[in-house]
Amino acid sequence: MSLLRFLGLGGNAAGRDAEPSSLVELGANLESMEPGEARLAAGFAYLLARVAGADLRTEESEEAAIADRLTTFAKLAPETAAVLAQAAIRVTEAHGGTDDHLVARAFRDMTEHEERLRLLRCLYAVAAADDTITTVEDNEIFEIATAIGVGRTDVIAIRSEWKQYLGTLKALPGER
Repeated sequence: MSLLRFLGLGGNAAGRDAEPSSLVELGANLESMEPGEARLAAGFAYLLARVAGADLRTEESEEAAIADRLTTFAKLAPETAAVLAQAAIRVTEAHGGTDDHLVARAFRDMTEHEERLRLLRCLYAVAAADDTITTVEDNEIFEIATAIGVGRTDVIAIRSEWKQYLGTLKALPGER
């Protein structure tokens, strides 16, 4: 047995293709949906919650924005969207860091470019829900964009739509 296989780092295609535990856990909230749609909605919810919690706190307004995006873009019933938003926040707190890249890669593999751009707009909307997009949230969005295969030019174009919320561009309290 090779050292890489022993450590679980190589030689095991099944390990690389295993479903991220976050998607499995979130998908359990969507049993009434077709599996592919449930997986996509779970990935979408996870990535939204990832940005909401990037600054180590998730505001109620951000949770509401996640639920709203799930209702609008994932076409979930408002009650289901609210439950999934809460579950996604909980799951990202528990699995964040471990599953972040795996979920982003799974989302990339399930979507086309236009859907990825829609996700980025939703990520900025969630980050701006509390009226400020922190530098940490902005950086997290850039990391997600890279992981899902969206180029810097597209990210900057979408980011410019939210410039009034960017914390780095806001006046400091003494400057108002």
